[in-house]
Order: sequence, then C-alpha cells, then structure tokens
Amino acid sequence: MDYSGQNIYIGLDTHLKSWKTTIRVEDSFYKTFSQDPEAKTLFAYLQKNFPNANYFSAYEASFNGFRAHRELNELGIRNIVVNPADIPTTDKERKQKEDARDSRKIAGQLAASKLEGIYVPGIQCEGDRSMVRFRKTLTKEVARNKCRVIIFILSWDYCSRTIYR
Repeated sequence: MDYSGQNIYIGLDTHLKSWKTTIRVEDSFYKTFSQDPEAKTLFAYLQKNFPNANYFSAYEASFNGFRAHRELNELGIRNIVVNPADIPTTDKERKQKEDARDSRKIAGQLAASKLEGIYVPGIQCEGDRSMVRFRKTLTKEVARNKCRVIIFILSWDYCSRTIYR
C-alpha cells in the first residue's frame, strides 16, 4: 500500500531503555507499542508500514536532551520537542502516570496541530549549558560540605568543653 501524501503522526514517550510509541494515520488511531530507544528503529518501522508518507513526531522535553530530536530530523521525520506543561492533562492522569496514555495524548495533540515546539539549542550550546549546570551543582555541594564541617567542629568543640569541665 502506498501512503504518498498522507500524514503519519507519532507521539513518543521517551525513556532511557525504551520508547512508548503511538502512531496515528491522519485522524485515526493506528497502534501503540514499545520499542528500543533508537530513531533508526522507528524509521525502519515507518518505512516498512507507511512507505512514502509524511512523518511528524513529537516528544516531551526530558533529561534525555535533544539527541533523539536531531536523529529523527536527520532521518526525515519532522520532529518537535514540547514542554510537558503545554500538554493538557487531567488530575487523574497526573496521579496515574502511564507511558502509553502519554504517547497517545502527544500523538493526538500533534495530529490536531495543538502542539508548539520549544527552542532546541545547537550541540555546542547544549554542551555549554550542561557544563554550567554541572558547575552550579558542584558549587552547591562544596558549600553544603563546608557547612557540615563547620557544624561538626562547632558541635565537637561544644561537646569537648562540656565533657572536660
């Protein structure tokens, strides 16, 4: 079957060990499944099942960074990264987190053109940001350890004066 000119919408819930993937063909739900966290795996699946279609995907910004975004775009899948707060959720969905539901929601919102992508920095800028964040974390840890040492010395000094009087 030839899908020339048809739009395929992919909602991804990305994690370190797997991606929960939902596919919509135009306005209809097709399938939700789990896959290895590889853009090439997804692209091979799309090429096999939906040849010559227009591929659109989205996933929530997370600790994974933007590697998946870059790989998907290089393969010809037009991807956007969205702010998790921009995806409408109910109170029940917030309390009962489910990856399949999240990917279905992302795919549905993408198909309805209700998602807006965030700014994706270049590789150099992303590396610089990571370095600045890491330095900030280390600075906080150094300050915390200095306070611990001071408190230990003060408490030891107080105890020694009390015991040896």
